[in-house]
Amino acid sequence: SSSSSSSSSSSSSRSRQQSQGYQQSQSRTSQQQKKKAKADFGFDINDPYAALNLSRSAPLTKQSLSSAFRREMLKWHPDRYNDATEERRNYATERSKIITSSYQKLRK
Repeated sequence: SSSSSSSSSSSSSRSRQQSQGYQQSQSRTSQQQKKKAKADFGFDINDPYAALNLSRSAPLTKQSLSSAFRREMLKWHPDRYNDATEERRNYATERSKIITSSYQKLRK
């Protein structure tokens, strides 16, 4: 019984280390992807107004924000690209993540 608990604790320790290593590698990959994404998307991915195709001069209402979010997600939701190339599916996935993130930033 004690040997099974020690093997499970070393297993969970190993699991945590692998998870931390994975997160660090994902962080590096994420930073590289962000740099690449600016060029790929044609707009600054850190600008929520650009991601949702909203004008800064127009008043931002809850309705206009929701409408912009729905419009962009209907265009870029990854499920619409099931039959597309892997590159196009990945593009749609990244774009939908940016749209969702932008919506959450502006909603607050």
